Formats: sequence, C-alpha cells, structure tokens
Amino acid sequence: MKPTLLFAPETFNIAETTRMIEIAKALRDEYECRFSGYSEEYAYLIREAGFAYHALEPRLSPEQVAWLWKVDRMEAFGNPFKPAMLRARVASEIALIREIGAKAVIMGFTLSYWLSARAAKVPLVYVIPFPLSRPFLEAGLGKWPARYAGFPFSLISRRRLDAWSSSWFLRTRLWIGPFAAVAKELGVAAPERLVDIFEGDYNLVTDIPELTGVTKLPDNWRYVGFIYASLDTPVPPGLLDRRPGRPLIYCAMGSSANRQTLEAALRSLGEGDWDVVCPARKHLGDAPPWLPANVRLTDWLPAPEVNAVADAAVIHGGQGTVQTAIMAGKPFVGIGLQPEQEANVEAAVRFGSALALSPRQVADGSLPAALRRVLDESGFKEAARRLRDLAADRDGVAGAAAFVRELVPPVDRSVS
Repeated sequence: MKPTLLFAPETFNIAETTRMIEIAKALRDEYECRFSGYSEEYAYLIREAGFAYHALEPRLSPEQVAWLWKVDRMEAFGNPFKPAMLRARVASEIALIREIGAKAVIMGFTLSYWLSARAAKVPLVYVIPFPLSRPFLEAGLGKWPARYAGFPFSLISRRRLDAWSSSWFLRTRLWIGPFAAVAKELGVAAPERLVDIFEGDYNLVTDIPELTGVTKLPDNWRYVGFIYASLDTPVPPGLLDRRPGRPLIYCAMGSSANRQTLEAALRSLGEGDWDVVCPARKHLGDAPPWLPANVRLTDWLPAPEVNAVADAAVIHGGQGTVQTAIMAGKPFVGIGLQPEQEANVEAAVRFGSALALSPRQVADGSLPAALRRVLDESGFKEAARRLRDLAADRDGVAGAAAFVRELVPPVDRSVS
C-alpha cells in the first residue's frame, strides 16, 4: 500500500495551489496524494490534475477571501484567525489526517495545520518562500513596506526603517493569541512569536542562495529551487502575435491583485509603443471601457510559455510570477503589493535583472519610464540571462520530492 501524503495549500491562492500540485505530480506514482482546502476558487485545478480533494469546514466565503487578500496586502489589519474559526479548522484537519492515515502534511500558508499536524503527531513540511522567514529576517533582509513610505516615515532613514522592519517581524506577537489558546486546549507547545507559525518541522525554501544572498540555513531548512505552475491552459490563437517593431509585454498581477494598482498600471502601459498581454479578466471583467487599445485582456495563461515569447514583464512580485520571468531569462518591473512580494522583487533588483516600483509610483505614472529602461538597457537583459542559467541548475519540484522520499520512504516495490 502506498503511504498517504496530505497537501494543504490555501486554495484561494493560485500560485500556492499550483506549487503543491507540481510536487504531488512528482510523487503520485509512489504515494497516495490527497489535498484539502477551505475555498473552491482553485480547487478545480486539483481535481483536474487527478487528485482527491477534501473540502473542509468552515468554508471560506468570497467575502472572507477578499478580506484575507486585503490582510495579505496590509490593507487591513484585523486578526484573520478568530478563536472559533481556528478551533473548527483544527478539528476538521485532525479528523482528516486520522481518517486518511496521512504520514506527513505538506503545506503552504494554511496556518491552522501548524497546530493540527502537531496534535495528530505527523511531521509538518512547509513549502515556503524565503521572504519573511526566520532565516530571512535574521539576515536583516526585511524591508519597510513601500505602502508606508510617505510622511511621517519619510523623515526616517530607509536603513533604519528596514532594520526596524526585520526586528519587528522577528518579535511581533501579532495573531498569536488564538493559536496560543487552541494550542493549550490541544496540549501542544504554543507559538511565542508570529514567525514561529511560519516554520514547520521541516522547511523547503523555493528559492536559490545566489538570489537570496543567504548561503547557510538552519538544519531543518533547505533550498530546493524554484517551483511554479505548469498549467495546461492553452494560449488563445494570435494572442502572442507581434506587431512589427513593437515589444511584447507580459503584465500579470496574480490572484492577489489590487484592482486600483492593476488599473493604474494598464492605463499607463497604454502610453507606450508596445503590446501588452494581461491575464486579469478575473479582476477586471471582459472589456472595461477604459482599457487601452494595446492591452490584450485574457484569462489565466501558462506564464512560462508567455514569458518565453515576451520581451519583458510587469509583475506584482508573487514568487511564481518572479520565478517564471527569471526562468525565461527576461527582465521585469516589479510592483510589490505586500512585504513578501517586495522582497521577491528586491532580490532580482540586487542581482540586476529588475526594477522595483511601489503602487504609489505606478499611480504617479512612473511605470512607462521604468519599463523602457529594462527594455533598452543591456545590463538588465544580461543579468536576467545569468540568473536564468543559475536557476536552471536546480529543479525545485525534484528537490522537494526527494526530501519527501527521505522523510516518508515509499513502499519498496521489490518486496512482495
């Protein structure tokens, strides 16, 4: 009998859901791979990939998902984990772990599993971006959120603000109250700081040290390399056709997009002599009247395929969008909407393959000039190609799968 693995992405996040699907695909011949989630938004991708999906209670409503994205972008500051909701989620998760006999939980940011995996006494494996992790913060790489760069914070040096940001994230007890209360009820160790719940028994960092700048990780952490979606979604005929002399730009803001920033970006891209492909129909509808004539609006697209054809990208800084641009060897302009995305962009900026803008700068009309720089200045393209070559040496899916095989050995088929 195959050992059972439980994958637990937040299924309203397309990047997180598809990362888990890619790992599960690599393990499906040796393991029974099952998924759980609280939102139906991208659960269909799990089912389409042929995996069993357990829809847990309490379900997230569309309104709750929209609010969680606001929390993610630091547009709202309430605690997303109310004690009753957290207690109910943990009960659902423990019941599922026991029902299917899971040998390990592999998760993204379904943070309630931090409690339920411990209570069920199964190992918890985080598949985690490097930004805002404990090693990232201990290396002093935190950045003051661009959203709060105005007065009165503009009176303080950026170096001091950045140092304070790393220190705050390492020490804050934000959101911890409900986790501590439920941990006590379960008889498991409670988290002391917010950063504690962003760390599992084992942590697989979906990045490379040449990009993060941090070469040594704690013993229960390891770099595995980039992991991003490989969707079977076809590209509509003619969508990537080029008009003579006009660059093709890929503009993607992911499932976490802020509509105001997305609209400002597309309006300003209408000023340039380029064509833009933008998979944002989910956020904008079919054809908003203000949409510039040079913008081709579409549904979700396979980002690796589109990036391979495009000359440059304008992206929100989610790890999947950054990594697909890197693997295509293309420079980009990054518009981080929250600290993790800003850090993803900043890593590429340090390497020389990208420029960073804040949402405020996009609203002020700075995007066209930044995009022209990454298109016209050869240094950005050269750095993008160097980074692509470094990243190509590591297969993140293979690295994650290899770790899982070490942790939970598959059945030896030579034994009858």
